[in-house]
Amino acid sequence: MKKNEYSLQGASLTKFFGTAAVLRDISFSLSLPSSLAITGPNGSGKTTLLEIIAGIQRPTKGTVRLFRDDTELRRPWHHETGYVSPRLRLYDELTAQELIEFTCASRSTLRNRADEFLAMFGLTGHRKKMLSRYSSGMAQRLKCILAFISEPPILLLDEPGSNLDREGKEALFRYLESVRSERIIIIATNEKEEADFCGERISLG
Repeated sequence: MKKNEYSLQGASLTKFFGTAAVLRDISFSLSLPSSLAITGPNGSGKTTLLEIIAGIQRPTKGTVRLFRDDTELRRPWHHETGYVSPRLRLYDELTAQELIEFTCASRSTLRNRADEFLAMFGLTGHRKKMLSRYSSGMAQRLKCILAFISEPPILLLDEPGSNLDREGKEALFRYLESVRSERIIIIATNEKEEADFCGERISLG
């Protein structure tokens, strides 16, 4: 096995809310590099499955395990994952620059990459603007920056193109295409372009 070779395994993942089963016996095995789309109608459990993989929710049954080389990593996997979700809330009292610096400090990431990612997603001129003044599309671009800037080996993306205009989606896919040979990428989506980007698929519902 190559140095820093990652593999992510889900086994028999099941989730009940009360007596209602949202997920039943979902399994997958991904090794770096690979990409997986989680698709299905609204309410089929796409976000729930992604949040279980991310460690935000616990499954009723089943396990998610992450390995680096021959070693299983214990949660939390903050340094190994980048997460984008509509449920994430930004700190409105901060500027984009301040939030990026906070994220870099918490992940021991070089701050000098901030300029590169702000330019990549078209936010250079908005870096000192309070996030309370960001549009939904600008906020989505910033969420992508925060997930990508530390270059984690695993990207967990819940509807990453939501609220993005054409230019924003082009920036997103340029980045994903540039790293697809170096990452495990999981996208929960109903967007054809996002699903078709991935080499594997789990269809729910």
